[in-house]
Amino acid sequence: MGFLASYARFIREQYQLIIIVTVIGALILGNWSTSAGEFLRAQTSILMFLMIYFMSFTIVPRQFKLIIRKPAGMVMGLGLNFVLMPLICFILAKLLIHDSDLAAGLILIGVVPCAGMGSVWTGLLEGDIPLALSIGATTMLLAPFLIPGLMLLLAGSYVHVDVGHMFQKLVLMLLVPVLAGMLTRWFVDRFSSIKKEQLGIFPTLSATTAVLLMFAICNSAVPLIKKNLGMVPSLLGAVILVFPIAFLVAYLLSRTVFPREQRIAITFSSGMKNLPVAMGVALVSFPKLVGLPIALSFIFQMLTASTVYRLLRPRRRTLLKDGKLGDQGGAQ
Repeated sequence: MGFLASYARFIREQYQLIIIVTVIGALILGNWSTSAGEFLRAQTSILMFLMIYFMSFTIVPRQFKLIIRKPAGMVMGLGLNFVLMPLICFILAKLLIHDSDLAAGLILIGVVPCAGMGSVWTGLLEGDIPLALSIGATTMLLAPFLIPGLMLLLAGSYVHVDVGHMFQKLVLMLLVPVLAGMLTRWFVDRFSSIKKEQLGIFPTLSATTAVLLMFAICNSAVPLIKKNLGMVPSLLGAVILVFPIAFLVAYLLSRTVFPREQRIAITFSSGMKNLPVAMGVALVSFPKLVGLPIALSFIFQMLTASTVYRLLRPRRRTLLKDGKLGDQGGAQ
């Protein structure tokens, strides 16, 4: 477990750098060859299943109790995820993107469930972690039923949306592995001697498969990008704006109703989207360029989350090792 623990720590600490290197490396390599990206695209269903299965080890049934205990926070989180975020992405696509496939890709970012990293940032800011986990788990279970209809409604004028086919794919790639992961975690917790800290390797494996899918999208899309270089500036403009707007609106809406702990959980659980899920849907259901906004969004979502964390972290007096008092922020 020594190697696996070191690998998990490396992924956690360097994930932002890994994302940037993967995107840039895949695009550079694509100028010479897209065979690696095409090969990985062919394995999308397997990679997607494994990614969600490993991710689902973090979901336990008690997380759903918050639906009853804190219904207002859950309703706000679900509304922001499946109403506000899709509308933000739809409006930005209308205003800034003139390519149909890229517009559909931006909208797809908005309709997928929230990111698991939202609960991590919530914890760092001393927010309501159970609420963040509950919103994340609930959006994952609702996603197969909501994504096809939302894509038809918002992106149907840009690309062909086969609702039945997409639903079947989402059930196989999302709902089945989520339930399998939760069942496995339940079995491990009750009948296995595996320690909880050892389960930390599974989110790392999920992140690794997400990086492979990201590489597949960027590398295989290079020929199409080169043919349509004029679309890149508007695409970047739209992708850069998505997450700052989402975080700002979510924070302002929740600020008038919820205490700080719940407000942090709601903001990060709606401002951050599950981009690996969006990548999987793009790879199996749409043309190649649909995945490009999603791949680029990995960079800007992480940068936005880091910035918001720095703005919201509590400033407090902390005792230093030398016995002096000084101002320090929250946990890094």
